[in-house]
Amino acid sequence: MLVLRTLGVPRASVLGAPLDVTGKSLALLMFLAVEGESPREVLADLLWSDQEGDAARRNLRVQLHRLKAAGLTDWLEVGPGAVALRGEVQVDLLALRVALASGDVAGAAGFARGRFLDHLSVPGAAQFEEWQERVAGQALDEQLRALDALAAFEAGRGGWAAALAAHAQALTLDPLRERSVRAQMEVLAAMGRREDALDAYRSLCRRLRDELGAEPLPATRVLAEGLERDRPAAPPAVPLVGRAAEVLALRSARTMLVLGEAGIGKSRLLREAAGDALVLRGAPELTPLPFGALLDAFRSDTAGLPWCPEFLRPGLAAALSAPGGVASTDRGAMLDVLAQALLALAGGRAVVVEDLHWLDAGSLEAAFLALHRGARHVWLSARPEELQERAEVLAVLGRVNPPRLSLTELPREAVNELIAGLAGGEAPLFTARLFEATAGHPLFLMETLRDLRERGLLAQRGGRWHTPFDAFTVDYAEVPVPPSVTQAIRGRVERLGRVTRQLLQAGSLWGESFPVSLVAGCVGVPVGEALDELERAQQARLVAPDGAGFRFGHDLHRRALLEDLGSARRGYLHGQLAALAPDGTPAGTVAQHFEAGGQPDRAWPLWVRAAREAEGLFAHADAFALYGRALACVPPPREAFAVRVARSELCRHLDDEPAREHELTELAALASTLDDHGCWADLAARRAKWHTERDEYPLAVAEVRAALARHGAALDADLHSALLLEGGAALACLEDWPASAELLQEALTLTREQMPVRASNVLYWLGYGAYRSGEYAQAARAYGQSVEVLPAGTLSRGRVLSLWKVGACLRRLGQWCEASAALREADDSARTLNAGSIRGLIVAEQAALAFDQGEREVASALAAEARTLLTPGGTEGWDVLNPLLAALESGAVPATR
Repeated sequence: MLVLRTLGVPRASVLGAPLDVTGKSLALLMFLAVEGESPREVLADLLWSDQEGDAARRNLRVQLHRLKAAGLTDWLEVGPGAVALRGEVQVDLLALRVALASGDVAGAAGFARGRFLDHLSVPGAAQFEEWQERVAGQALDEQLRALDALAAFEAGRGGWAAALAAHAQALTLDPLRERSVRAQMEVLAAMGRREDALDAYRSLCRRLRDELGAEPLPATRVLAEGLERDRPAAPPAVPLVGRAAEVLALRSARTMLVLGEAGIGKSRLLREAAGDALVLRGAPELTPLPFGALLDAFRSDTAGLPWCPEFLRPGLAAALSAPGGVASTDRGAMLDVLAQALLALAGGRAVVVEDLHWLDAGSLEAAFLALHRGARHVWLSARPEELQERAEVLAVLGRVNPPRLSLTELPREAVNELIAGLAGGEAPLFTARLFEATAGHPLFLMETLRDLRERGLLAQRGGRWHTPFDAFTVDYAEVPVPPSVTQAIRGRVERLGRVTRQLLQAGSLWGESFPVSLVAGCVGVPVGEALDELERAQQARLVAPDGAGFRFGHDLHRRALLEDLGSARRGYLHGQLAALAPDGTPAGTVAQHFEAGGQPDRAWPLWVRAAREAEGLFAHADAFALYGRALACVPPPREAFAVRVARSELCRHLDDEPAREHELTELAALASTLDDHGCWADLAARRAKWHTERDEYPLAVAEVRAALARHGAALDADLHSALLLEGGAALACLEDWPASAELLQEALTLTREQMPVRASNVLYWLGYGAYRSGEYAQAARAYGQSVEVLPAGTLSRGRVLSLWKVGACLRRLGQWCEASAALREADDSARTLNAGSIRGLIVAEQAALAFDQGEREVASALAAEARTLLTPGGTEGWDVLNPLLAALESGAVPATR
């Protein structure tokens, strides 16, 4: 059988397989299917109205040949004067007409699936277009007649859902058909869904205004006004019940961690106890960003920073505007600025940290520092299971160890108090039913009550609860309490209509809070209309105002929306959110959306930018992970090489040798792919440094010499000097002083003017040779020059190591005050860099200096600290610490005394 679909997008198929028939061939086939046998002259004039007779007839012959070639030979009968279809041919429009004539309304409605020959355009065929328009009008009338008849049949037997589906299908065919809108509103009202009925009316009003500049018909307006009059009254205010002891405990504690599952009432309890508070919220999209939640709170108040003291504004403005630009700032000082800014923004109010399980560790540190500096209260809330997965947050939490307060479900007595407060009197049977259905879970209770009220199944009259079942119920067992809160939330969202649902879906992907202009752009509606829709969502308590945007009333609202998103729409919205993200949105946030939207080529550069910003904030572990996100998006090989280089350097800050070895292996694989002199030389220099730091000095020298021999002539000053530096360092460790000095002096010539950081490293190793030879004054000068050549404000591992060595040389020269100052500066910088192993070297030297000065107790305490910081089994640092420990144990006195 040949099956021809004319209603909707046209197509021809045999045994379910589509035939390759398009353009005028398809138009010719569809005309024959509907009109039957037709003269060749008629067909030529129909499809080639703009051509002369001979040309039109010639074109007809071509199209008939194409139809046969497409597999229609068995059905196409071409005679000398006429053309027709023969054999078994099924045409949906003809089947619709037969079903209508026989009274089979369900069968006829099954063919009401689209406009006649939808999207079929035939250029140069004016007569065909006239025929197509005429038949399309007839077909639409027949389809709507079938759907109306089906809806009436289903409504007559109480099949409201089927009747509603028939009206909805009619409106897909003719969105401005008011008869269908009124019928839809009447069915929805009969189902108790007044808000849905009113939403259908509002949608019609928008379409009429936007497309025709018109208003609904009087009959439609009268129906809507009647539904507005019957709208149930707004629910009464909800009292806080069953939490009096918890409120008292909170108010008596400066800091406390409130634990409980989603919807258990943590936020409501904190609001009741705190009153007007400054709320800092953790959010999944901010978790990977250093100080993400804190900076996000400040960003909403950046206009002139009126609340911020003058002396804090430069530091805070730098952190807000360009995190990468504060790389020279001490991390401790930065934390202090952020903590004081948080205090200023709070203005004496309590600070409430919600969803601690999503908070970044830096924001929590700043909040606790604000508590130390005088904040009245810092109260926190979290879900315990999810909090246990945040090791870095637990580490910060452990340093303060606030008391815990765990919330559970409300007891039956509290539920009875709640219902009595809402109903104006006790309702023991209804309370028992609700308690049984919701187990006393506060959010489940409230969402169930709201859902029942909105459906018209629960009303309040004369101080008593009433339902449609009052006439025959004895225990309210028939009240249809939703099986899950998610279902209740979904129902409330659906009742708000398609546009509102889509706006909320876009917002749910953005985060707990979202700007109106952003979600409006994603959905493609004007901002004003989006505001109207979101204000309706606010009335439904799904969202609440939040500055210039909105935030979800509860995370479960957001989760329900996310669960309903299909993968295709989710990906589309992620891409839209990324493309339309407001200025100032953190790079990592935009990258997440591009990646989730299936655009990794746009995501990876933003992940790299986010990683560099994290490096600027000394968040080395965060930066390493963010670079990993960039690699997961598969950047081009050369860019991937640069990312691997950055990760290998971060491994040194993190003292993660296995990870560093892995990065070097990956760099080798990329270098093989690129086969570039520069990449090979860069890799060789990093391998040499790796070998030197593992005391494999001959391997480091061999790596450098091989690279210089193979690639040296093709290298620029940067890579050439990098190899010379690593070779000179390894030779110095081998105590081959002349060979080391030769390479290092050559490297210094290449770097002194153009590459101060590299020159600093070269001077460090020149100092190392003098130090190991016992020439401490010469070594101190070289190490001092290593610090001096760096740009002002530079903070790096190399600078810290040079300061440490300056202190070590000055101690051995007996210049104790100068040595103490250099070591103290080195220690402060190492703390800022989170460089634990380097601090071990510095603290060991400080312990030895204290011993030299006769301060045995100080020396003993510092030595104990150094033992915890130095790498077990190593040599560096232990060469100072072990003799000191022996002297302290034996009671020896310093030789200088």
